[in-house]
Amino acid sequence: MIIVICTPIVAATTDALYAALAAATADTDWLELRFDALHTLSPDEMYPILRGALTRRTKPVVVTLRPRAQGGFRELTPDERLRFWRDALQTDAEAFDVESDLVAPLLDTYPSDRAVWSRIIVSHHDFHATPPDVIAFAAAHFPPYAGTAKLATAINQPDDVVRLFHWLHKTDLPPAQKIPVGMGGCGSLTRLLGVAYGARWTYAAAHDGRTLAPGQLPSTELRRTFRVTELNRDTVVTGLIGAPIAHSLSKDMHNAAFAHLGLNWVYIPVEVAPEHLGDFIKNLVHPRTRQTPWTVGGYSVTLPHKRAILPYLDRLTPTAARVGAVNTLLIQGTELVGDNTDVVGAMHPLVARFAVRGERVAVLGAGGAAHAVVCGLAEVGAQVTLFARRPDRARMLGERFGVPVEALDCFVGRHFTGLVNTTPVGMAGYAETDCPVAPERLEGLSWVYDLVYRPRQTPLLRAAAERGIAVLDGLPMLISQAAEQFRLWTRQLAPEPVMQAAAERTLAIDHE
Repeated sequence: MIIVICTPIVAATTDALYAALAAATADTDWLELRFDALHTLSPDEMYPILRGALTRRTKPVVVTLRPRAQGGFRELTPDERLRFWRDALQTDAEAFDVESDLVAPLLDTYPSDRAVWSRIIVSHHDFHATPPDVIAFAAAHFPPYAGTAKLATAINQPDDVVRLFHWLHKTDLPPAQKIPVGMGGCGSLTRLLGVAYGARWTYAAAHDGRTLAPGQLPSTELRRTFRVTELNRDTVVTGLIGAPIAHSLSKDMHNAAFAHLGLNWVYIPVEVAPEHLGDFIKNLVHPRTRQTPWTVGGYSVTLPHKRAILPYLDRLTPTAARVGAVNTLLIQGTELVGDNTDVVGAMHPLVARFAVRGERVAVLGAGGAAHAVVCGLAEVGAQVTLFARRPDRARMLGERFGVPVEALDCFVGRHFTGLVNTTPVGMAGYAETDCPVAPERLEGLSWVYDLVYRPRQTPLLRAAAERGIAVLDGLPMLISQAAEQFRLWTRQLAPEPVMQAAAERTLAIDHE
């Protein structure tokens, strides 16, 4: 059995700790007992609780007493921590997570030749930065006689991930004795690909779903969505580049499709801030310059990077050049190529549902999705008017496709047959209770198409339906453009019913 997922148990009482041990699911391999969460107990009172927990365990455990300074739940003095560990290290727990600052003081009681050190994970946590020289830092903080070295650091730039992976497989200590953890940003790559490159395990979110450090995922998602236990050095990596990315269903759809077809591929969403986009492309994506060990199969691109990414590409496909925005990255030999599947994605469900040729259609927004929609509508002969909150920023888009641009406040529904919303207004986590236009201005429309898919019923679609206007949500577009991406990357037809079912399962969880 491959052991790669460790789930923390964070319980405030002894009874809750024991109950969580009994309820441990099959989706996790190890359990981390976070004794620092037992707020009402002194470290001296924890030893009998630990022994009781060990008699109740059904899975291997790692014992942890984390001080607040390193991400723990309580203030603990060095003396309190040492007293706890002098007792705890006598037990038969499978592993112990001891912070690096306690190594020297513990040597008085447990010399380096004692067998217990093979069960000790010496850890260091830095919630502010990743060391410039990770290999030198690790050599200074992790003794060679410890069983495992764990380095958890904040990811402030893409190169931080590169350095953590270099430490994982570039030193004498085998990868199976290391745990690199990148917290935040593109640190998700360390959490999902570290074990593929031999790391001892990855940490899931806590047993109750709480996220204890940036980027943690539930054990069920690690195992079932990302299939982390099946990833290896031959896994082809794809993913999503954007900010924010938490709302995205792309990981559910693409990973379900990979699994269905038996492909050794994985799709990992990565949050990349605008100021780090160039470095991310250079160090982790571009075939001529990337410094990571895995094969890249391609990437999806979403807000706010669909136009900002253009300078970092070698060339565009004709569709992307016509649109002026990219939602898909292709690796073609040594070139990084930008493509756009939003056009076919947006138009396929629209023309299947409504007649648009010759009709007057209003488009809200001026970002990358608006470029694709206006391009597609112009190609099928619709009469398009673009409405933007800041018309001056939309002029270039209007000129590109020869369509008029108006201020958003000028929109009046009775002047149009249909309305397409390409803005994120109404999206979960982004003005989700707002409507991009005043509901009363929808009067007179025949249909409304909102590209937002989470939630499926946005305030805009709800307001339209209440007025008897036909509506179309953004999920069919998401599936259509993703299926085209899948085909371009894998050169296989996408199993669209599988992708739709995966997306709908995740959306159904939102409503539970």
